[in-house]
Amino acid sequence: MLVYKKGPESDPFFDIYSDPGWLSDYDPPREFPFFLNLEPTNACDLDCVFCSRRLSRRPVGHMKMELAEGILDEAALFGGTAVRFAGWGEPLLHPEISELVAMTKRKGLRLKIYTNGLNLTPRLMDEFMEAGLDELQFSMQGLTPAQYEFNRRGARHGDLEKNVLMAAGRRGSAPKPFLSVLTSVLASEAEEADPGGFAEKWSRVADKVAVDLTNLNFVKDSPAAAPHLAKQSGGLFRGKCVDVFLAMEIKRDGSIQFCGQDSRGTECHTVGRFGETGLSEAWLSPKFERQRDLVGRALGHAESPVCVNCYHNTTKYDMFKKASGKFPGGASGASGASGDDARAKRRA
Repeated sequence: MLVYKKGPESDPFFDIYSDPGWLSDYDPPREFPFFLNLEPTNACDLDCVFCSRRLSRRPVGHMKMELAEGILDEAALFGGTAVRFAGWGEPLLHPEISELVAMTKRKGLRLKIYTNGLNLTPRLMDEFMEAGLDELQFSMQGLTPAQYEFNRRGARHGDLEKNVLMAAGRRGSAPKPFLSVLTSVLASEAEEADPGGFAEKWSRVADKVAVDLTNLNFVKDSPAAAPHLAKQSGGLFRGKCVDVFLAMEIKRDGSIQFCGQDSRGTECHTVGRFGETGLSEAWLSPKFERQRDLVGRALGHAESPVCVNCYHNTTKYDMFKKASGKFPGGASGASGASGDDARAKRRA
């Protein structure tokens, strides 16, 4: 489910999501990815049920500013590429997050931040607005306060709600940042609550609200995930991966990876390290092409220790890919069973 307050054209990344190559095999690959996913830090203040960060043995730390600047300088050479601050940590825990945002915008790059929202302060929000941050996404789990606090251990739903309201209030009528709320749910949770009601509530303050299905396969050995796994996996399907044609991941130490699903920094999933390998060089490298062959052009997921746990659990952007080629009118759009069927056929 994906709901826009003012229609999909209001999304600051509309041109990317509506590109003919988005969510379909962009083959041969573009000169440079649509998105660079940058990990400002792998430190986090939560212990979420669904998150495989707990399996990681990577040293915890923050991306150095000089490393970030080099990455952003190369990204700025390719027009149309955008940046997302995400990864296996909470971006707002980076001690220089405001300067990192300002630096990205000074390079002329569009920027989206994924955050749990708990560390957002009025001062940070004002600094993000001043820098011109394009989108701030509040990432949740569950459809009710109880479900949220079960999934996001260490978090209080009231604190998040207060910060989302604060962000909307401080932004007021300003155009940026675009505010979005994304949640993912367990199959059992979707039956116990109302996704439409969730979207209606949050769309009063957010510009975009999305509901997806949680993938527990990366933490399938976790005692917390085990009771939900059988039901959760029933509706998932495996198709040719499109991520390897759309985006590239750079970890906080400069490691360049195929995608953002690898919490451990697995060597076979790593293309190089920035400083030794350029971003464009990594993107078009033989190793990246072999991965595209393996999971993007075939269904060789079982041969990859990371991809073996990956399924297509998102349908929220299928609304951009209607068979007619037209976008839905009005302020909202949602993908249902028919969208899933069309997507499965497209990736077969």
